[in-house]
Amino acid sequence: MIVLSYQESWKDNFEKIAQELRAVLGELATRIEHVGSTAVEGLAAKPIIDIDVVIAQETALSMVIEKLASIGYVHEGNLGIEGREAFA
Repeated sequence: MIVLSYQESWKDNFEKIAQELRAVLGELATRIEHVGSTAVEGLAAKPIIDIDVVIAQETALSMVIEKLASIGYVHEGNLGIEGREAFA
């Protein structure tokens, strides 16, 4: 496991990814948030940008899965946590 000192580029990387997600998901996404250790300024972290995409209705999930797959994301299911869906 690699842990790096805080990198200013993590904010920029998140913003680029968030823009792409907004463009693909549109109003399906009510919020797109930078979460996890790379979101905490000054904190050493594994160099992986964690993002939460919040949707208003669970009924939109199949459409979200399809749209994220169209840009290369793989749906991994809820990974054992109800109410959450993971993508890589």
